[in-house]
Amino acid sequence: MYAVATGWLGWSPDLAWRTPMPELFLAMDAKLEWTQMTNPFGGKPSGKKEKPKPSTVAAKLRQALTGRQDR
Repeated sequence: MYAVATGWLGWSPDLAWRTPMPELFLAMDAKLEWTQMTNPFGGKPSGKKEKPKPSTVAAKLRQALTGRQDR
């Protein structure tokens, strides 16, 4: 996650280390959304998305950090 924060998001190393994981994920989502919105080649049409449930977000975070899938 440090590499994403300092490389792709362009944050300073100090900021990358101090930022809580949920805020980092929000920043990544915002960067992806901005990239899709400003894509001159079209990209995916942005439809109304359903907000994910907190349990789904927690499960995905757990899977990303542990490398294991829930059964």
